[in-house]
Amino acid sequence: MSTAAYSLDDLRIARKEVSRDLGHELAAKASDAFCMTVHARKSYAGAAVGMEALAIPSPPTPHIPSVVGFRDALIGEAPAAAEGDDPRARRLLVNGVRNRAYAAMTSVYTEIDRQSHSPLGALPETLRASAAPITQLCWLNRTIRTWADPEVIAEVAADESVTEVDVTRRIMPDAQSPNHAAIGHPAISGLTVDRTGRGVTVGVIDSEVHVQHPALEPRVIPRRNYTAEPWGTPDHHGTAIAGVIGANFQGHMGLAPEVTIYSYKVSATNRWANAFGFDGARAIQDALEDEVDIVNCSWGVGPATDVPSREALAITNAVSIFGLAVVKSAGNLGPELGTLTAPAEAQGVIVVGATDVEGMEVPDYSSRGPAGGKRGPDIVAPGGKPDACLTCCLPNGGFGNAGYGTSYSAPHATGILALLFEEASLEPDAIRREITSKAKLLANWGVDAQGAGLLRVA
Repeated sequence: MSTAAYSLDDLRIARKEVSRDLGHELAAKASDAFCMTVHARKSYAGAAVGMEALAIPSPPTPHIPSVVGFRDALIGEAPAAAEGDDPRARRLLVNGVRNRAYAAMTSVYTEIDRQSHSPLGALPETLRASAAPITQLCWLNRTIRTWADPEVIAEVAADESVTEVDVTRRIMPDAQSPNHAAIGHPAISGLTVDRTGRGVTVGVIDSEVHVQHPALEPRVIPRRNYTAEPWGTPDHHGTAIAGVIGANFQGHMGLAPEVTIYSYKVSATNRWANAFGFDGARAIQDALEDEVDIVNCSWGVGPATDVPSREALAITNAVSIFGLAVVKSAGNLGPELGTLTAPAEAQGVIVVGATDVEGMEVPDYSSRGPAGGKRGPDIVAPGGKPDACLTCCLPNGGFGNAGYGTSYSAPHATGILALLFEEASLEPDAIRREITSKAKLLANWGVDAQGAGLLRVA
């Protein structure tokens, strides 16, 4: 929930209600969005009482999951990994950091779960009837997501290890119009036939990829579904993103046509069934544990700011501690400054803005910097425009015209990284130098719009 639509008086009233009804400890650590969510639930409940005499069904009470953060207990110094080229190095490092994070959050997690099963924290009927866990952990950014009532959250708010209480934001694709994508582009030149992405695994955190598309079969593997929509409902967006990266069928070629793609489903065909930002962080965490090489995130959770979001914290840790390569779309909120979408503010993430089909100009929609210390995106790549879209993979198994958006720019960079990874495993700093050093600056656009310039291979 964005608080931008509410006045300062609304926020003051909501925070006062939280302090009065749930305690000053919770009010001190709660975000504006959490306070407004609690206030909205009370307003719905009050409206329902007034309508009973009219025999009109009461409006649904919104129930948005809460997030409890442990910001003063960040992962920090990571335990030592195995020396040399030991293939177990990342696994040992992951195990050590994960165990330390679990130990720091366990007492709060178990108390929330215990209270949630008591009369105090009785769950809504919709949750009691589902198989979804009441409470979940994300060790990568040390947060707990729970569907428990605010009364339960108030019980743990006084714990000194808890530093924030917020609500989650829904994931939205950084695409416009029909959600398709390019599978190739003449501005990306110099590819050599001896590099195809073979042996490289890319995690596509997006909507469901069509596993039987002739350009992708049998190289797409469904890994995890974080939405309420079941597997078996492939979507334009994820299928197209995968096609940009690795399509290979009768001349329809992606940038890394032999790459393996893991599909992590965080977006649904019905966007209101999309997963939340907490699930995006968990998907990055799961991709890390699945030992993927590169992760593509063509989505955002609202505008990025100079204060790192929880999703950005997960990426920063994944990159800086574990060396995971993460690519993120810039967003479609341009042309104003400061419009990059979170988690573009993460440290070490490769942020990609858009150009037109020809790679000649930056469209107005492509988000600009600054945010989180970044002056703009790292690079730009083809994303198309409303009047000149890109060729795409479609979820019906065919090919056709694409929509447009920075969603389609990001997988261009991901595909190039897959080619680099086929030759050698690179550290995050080396990846950034490699991919920005060959970029071509476009005339008439500043660093806030294009970063180092148009993505090039040669």
